[in-house]
Amino acid sequence: MAGNQRKIEREERREKKERKHKLIVWIIIAVVVLALIIMKICEVNVNSIKDHFTDENGNFTLTEGVVTDNFPFSLDASQNVIVTDYNNLLGVLTPNSFTVLDSKEASVNYAFEHGYSNPVLAVSGVYSLVYDQGAKNYRLDTTSQPVYEEETARPILCADVAKNGTVALATTSKEKLCDVTIISKALKEEWSFSVSEGYIVDIALNDSGKSLAIAVVNSVNAELVTTVYTYSAGSSDRGEAVQLPSGTLAEIRYAGSSIWCVGDTYLGVIRKGEFAPAFEQESINTICYDFTSSGDLLIAYGGYSNSTDCTLSYVKSNGKVKNNISLAANIKDISATAGLVYVLTTDEIISYNYKNGEEKGRYDNNDSVKSICALGSSVYIHKQSVIDKK
Repeated sequence: MAGNQRKIEREERREKKERKHKLIVWIIIAVVVLALIIMKICEVNVNSIKDHFTDENGNFTLTEGVVTDNFPFSLDASQNVIVTDYNNLLGVLTPNSFTVLDSKEASVNYAFEHGYSNPVLAVSGVYSLVYDQGAKNYRLDTTSQPVYEEETARPILCADVAKNGTVALATTSKEKLCDVTIISKALKEEWSFSVSEGYIVDIALNDSGKSLAIAVVNSVNAELVTTVYTYSAGSSDRGEAVQLPSGTLAEIRYAGSSIWCVGDTYLGVIRKGEFAPAFEQESINTICYDFTSSGDLLIAYGGYSNSTDCTLSYVKSNGKVKNNISLAANIKDISATAGLVYVLTTDEIISYNYKNGEEKGRYDNNDSVKSICALGSSVYIHKQSVIDKK
C-alpha cells in the first residue's frame, strides 16, 4: 500500500514537472512571436539584430566586444583627400565627392558627387562650400542637405564661407584684375567690388559675414609683394593696406577682430590696421598648422628647410606665443581639439596638452598614414583609400 502511494506521488511530480516545462516552452514561443510582431511593426531587420550580436569573426556573442562602427571607412580615392572637423562631424573631400561622416560609427550623414576638376573645401559652422578653383562652379551645403549650386561668370580664384552661410567669391575680372562678390545663403548678392592692385590669392570672412579681408599679390620692383585689404559689409571702401613680410602666404583667417596671416617663413596677425609678427620673417619654416575652436593657432615648424628637429608652438589669437614643444621627429601633420594637439610623425601619433606641453598619449603608426583629424577624445587617420579610427 505504501509502495503504491509513493508511485502515485512520483507520477504526480513527473506530471507537474512536464506541465512546468510545457509552460516555459509556450512562454518562450509567445515572447518570440511577440518580438517578431513588434519588429515587423517597427520595420526592424532581423539580420541587423543578428549582426549586432555577432563579433568581428562572425561568432555569436553577448559581450561588449561586438562591432559598433563601420571603421575603416572606404573612400573613392587615395590621393588629394582632405579630412576636417566639420561641426563635430568628419568632412571628407576627395577628387570625386564630399562626404559628411558621423565620427562615432562612420555612418554617412550626407554625401554628394561634385564632378569638379580642382575641388577646394571651406567649412564654417554647419555650412560647407565646395568650389572648383580655376573653373566656375561652386555649391553651398549644410551637414545634412544641399542649399544651392551655382556658376560664376568668370573663373574662381578663391572663396570662403561664414557661419551664417554667407559666401565670398573672388574671380577674375573682365574690366579689372579681380572681382569680389558676397552672396547670402538665400543666393542674394549682398555687395560686390573690383580690384586692380593685383591678383587675389586668399579671401576670408568673419563669423557674421560682415567683415571681409583679401590678400592681393602684386609685383613691386621685380619682387612679389602681398598686401591685405579689409572691407565692411555693403561698402567698397577699404581700411588701411597692410603689407605682409616677403614669402608665400598660406592663409588669412579671422579670429575675432584679428586676422591671422600664416606664411611659409613667417607668422603674425593684423590688429588695428597693423601687422604684429609672432615669428619674424625667415625665422621659421612652416610645416603644418591647425586652428583651435577659440581661434588660437598650433603651428609646427623647423628652424631650416628639411629640418628633422621640429618645434610645435601654441600661439594666441593676439599673436603672442604661449608655449613651445620641441620634438626630435619629422612632423607630417597636426590636429587640435579644445585642449589637446595630436602630432603625426613617421612612426607614431603623439598627443599633448598644448597649454603646458605635457605628453598625454602615444599611438603606434606607420608611414602609410597621410593625415590626421582629432575630434573630442578620438583621432582619425587617413591612409591609402580608407579613414580609420585610433
